[in-house]
Amino acid sequence: MSPNTEDGENTVNPVDDPTPDFGTVTDAGQLAALFDSSPEAGLLAVLEAVRGRNPEMAKSLHAILSDPERMRALKDSGLLDDPPTHNLDETIRLTIDAVGVPHVAVNLITPEEQATAAIAFRTGSPDGPSTRTLVNSLCVLPVVSGSPLIIDDIADHALLADHPTAVSGEVTAYLGIPLADENGQVIGTFCAWDSEPHHWSSAEVQLMSDLSILVQELIFGR
Repeated sequence: MSPNTEDGENTVNPVDDPTPDFGTVTDAGQLAALFDSSPEAGLLAVLEAVRGRNPEMAKSLHAILSDPERMRALKDSGLLDDPPTHNLDETIRLTIDAVGVPHVAVNLITPEEQATAAIAFRTGSPDGPSTRTLVNSLCVLPVVSGSPLIIDDIADHALLADHPTAVSGEVTAYLGIPLADENGQVIGTFCAWDSEPHHWSSAEVQLMSDLSILVQELIFGR
């Protein structure tokens, strides 16, 4: 994909050689700094971690996801134990028409897995599991980076074209906005996806970002 981030192009894009120096990334702070200095290298580091290809990266990722303040924010959301409120469910459903996408969800990321807290389909209903391993999650990437992940066509993405959701045909286009509490602890994503390519316009990205603020208020004000 083009490195241009305007009008919904990927905010994390492949480069010629994004391989980070894993020897210098040994804790949560350094992994976060890696995203700050090179988003594509940070993305690759997380992929290597969840795929079990680098134990040090796996430790760093676990340190981020199991941070006590972050775990407290997850608990405070109430979504791991209780069903979503009516207002949250309604917001998710309305987003499908507002943005014009077939699937929208609020996904939480724990140290072990992705858990779907609320989900809506334009047609039909979800028939898959409500949890998935991190290796099968796209949402873990914006959670760790703290920045939106925007993909128009995953087949064009050098780092994600072989992602399990791409290979299965489940996800071709994806937009994931991090969800955080008032202290900035990112617990999951407000995301939309399509099994077909979709060019995310700047208006769609802005609308999803605006709605994510409402979703955060609904979650932490419950």
